[in-house]
Amino acid sequence: MHGTYVARARMLALGSLIALLGVRSAAAEQLTVTVQSNQPQGGFAFSPVWLGVHDGTYRTFTPGSAVTPELQSIAELGSPAAMVSAFAGHGSQAVAGSAPLGPGAWASTILDVADPTTQQFLSFAAMVVPSNDFFFGNSDPQAFRLFDASGHFTGPLTIKIYGTNVWDAGSEVNDINFGAAFIVGDNATDHVAENGVITSVFGGGTDYSSYLASIDGKATPYGYDISHVISAGDLIATITINAVPEPASVAMFAAGAAVVGLAAIRRRRRV
Repeated sequence: MHGTYVARARMLALGSLIALLGVRSAAAEQLTVTVQSNQPQGGFAFSPVWLGVHDGTYRTFTPGSAVTPELQSIAELGSPAAMVSAFAGHGSQAVAGSAPLGPGAWASTILDVADPTTQQFLSFAAMVVPSNDFFFGNSDPQAFRLFDASGHFTGPLTIKIYGTNVWDAGSEVNDINFGAAFIVGDNATDHVAENGVITSVFGGGTDYSSYLASIDGKATPYGYDISHVISAGDLIATITINAVPEPASVAMFAAGAAVVGLAAIRRRRRV
């Protein structure tokens, strides 16, 4: 009986120490991503957010160039399906949300990073709605680093998305009365091809004021009319990324369990 008790205590201590030694790398491979809409009542929304972690070479778009088909699908229809297919084999990915996130709404997802020693950088993209082909995302593939060279998580990370981060895909003529997604009574698949290039809405030299003004008052399918039109300094969304579980809390638990196990062995030896 005594031998069985000691053996179990030793196993507990050993298992806890192994968990303690491995917790940093194991926990860093799994991240929780939360996306929050920061628009006021009557403001814009955004589609489910595509998130991809890669080696720093995967570029989702280049300002001044034509949009890729997969990003066009996000910018015009709010669908990340084509991006998910195009990104396959380049890293780990996830999608936060299953429907447009309006003012005050939020969504969370788990992002499992297969190899954080090689997949260290984050890219993301989502449609800004209602619009014909507006989106937000990062053109610089190395703008947001999640892991260091050893694969250790460098976060938590908070990313703020403002109006200055909104882009026009240049793939569809901007006419809110024809072909715009997420407008009541409008068919998003009916559109006029623009054959243009990706341009910053608030910093690219193109005047979008008339188009933005035409969105004011439009009815959305999520239950309200647009009464707040985005501007350059408008906060649209916040993306927060944390390790799952928190390394410090797991390490404390493992260390505590190890101490308990070792103490139990010493007590039994003294009996």
